[in-house]
Amino acid sequence: MNENYYHKLENRIDWALQHNKLTFQEIVRECKGAYPIDVLQILKSKKNLQAEKQVFIYERSNANYTKEFITEKIDNNPVLCSWYFSIPTCKKIVALYSWENKRILFLGMPRLFEYFAKNVKNAYLTLIDLDYYVVNKLKENYTYDHSNKIIYANINKLNFGFEESYDFIFLDPPWYIEYYDRWISQSYKMLNQEGGIIIFPLFQELTRPNAEGQRKYLLSKIRECAKDYLVVSDFIEYEIPTFENGELQNHGVILEELWKKADLIIANGIKDYKYIMTDEEIDLNKWHEVDIFNIRIFININESNRYENVAIRYLAKNVAYLKNPSRRNQELKLANMLTSRGQGYIVESTEKLLFILRGIKEKVENGIDIKNVLESIDMDNLSKKILFEIFGGVRC
Repeated sequence: MNENYYHKLENRIDWALQHNKLTFQEIVRECKGAYPIDVLQILKSKKNLQAEKQVFIYERSNANYTKEFITEKIDNNPVLCSWYFSIPTCKKIVALYSWENKRILFLGMPRLFEYFAKNVKNAYLTLIDLDYYVVNKLKENYTYDHSNKIIYANINKLNFGFEESYDFIFLDPPWYIEYYDRWISQSYKMLNQEGGIIIFPLFQELTRPNAEGQRKYLLSKIRECAKDYLVVSDFIEYEIPTFENGELQNHGVILEELWKKADLIIANGIKDYKYIMTDEEIDLNKWHEVDIFNIRIFININESNRYENVAIRYLAKNVAYLKNPSRRNQELKLANMLTSRGQGYIVESTEKLLFILRGIKEKVENGIDIKNVLESIDMDNLSKKILFEIFGGVRC
């Protein structure tokens, strides 16, 4: 852990303890975006701490909650960094304005779009998102209302263009500075120039070692190009995505409440957000998806992994789960197979594995037992064992 960052986080933990935040859950929520495992690491280094005793004993308080939204029922996408606003956060946002007859664009925000579609009347809603599976599921349920548009497109593309203009644009890019610059730069081109408003979350100061400086950079740019703007601290809460939940549980951490928060930025009348766009980006076209038993499996196909054998292997010794979902995690640069439950692997021949997974999907959907399907596959035993674990067998 970065030494300066470590001391800042340790000071924040001490502040939380001095203000009677004595459970792990309470402390994490006060740590300005720091990852729970980093908080846990510091807590374990301290003595006589009540909080540490409670880390491993949580049970979900909302276990009987009935999921009403499509975006609650679909596993989250680790390739796209898919974190969604909590339902209470969506409710608070709807209460901010009168949305009637407004044209509203949602960039990378299927949850908030869906909440508006179910709860806001007489508004014109457009979603642009890059999760093909989620886009199709929402199209099946929300395009009956012709005031709703759902579009599969990549906002990161230099040549991205969209003719319509909007009164409000919500955006939630991956929490990295290059994505904020791209998305805000693209957004203001689609904004109604007579009083249009851009609304987006901003990561908090301890989200990563350089987060505080990046916040200052973004806020200074908004200050330069917006007529006026508002920062609302701690307004946003995120649900724990399925991939992050798996990673946390693998470290023995099961949180009973949401931990990740963000500030809300409301910028009015943005003009000429200056940013030199380039076409440097993660090549998402290399990632292919297969869904089996509601588990989403993502395979990265490129020229360098076309081997004779499939050979699925762990990134670390007998450990399937990533340490964390951050793109700073070196494991993510090595993994060419990810799951929506937080697992990551190295595969020798991803093209062949993709073919095999599509065959598995077809057979289990026709009622063949997964054990029998895996036994019939021409693959080494460790690869079969890993696939069985992914599909609900013994957890590694």
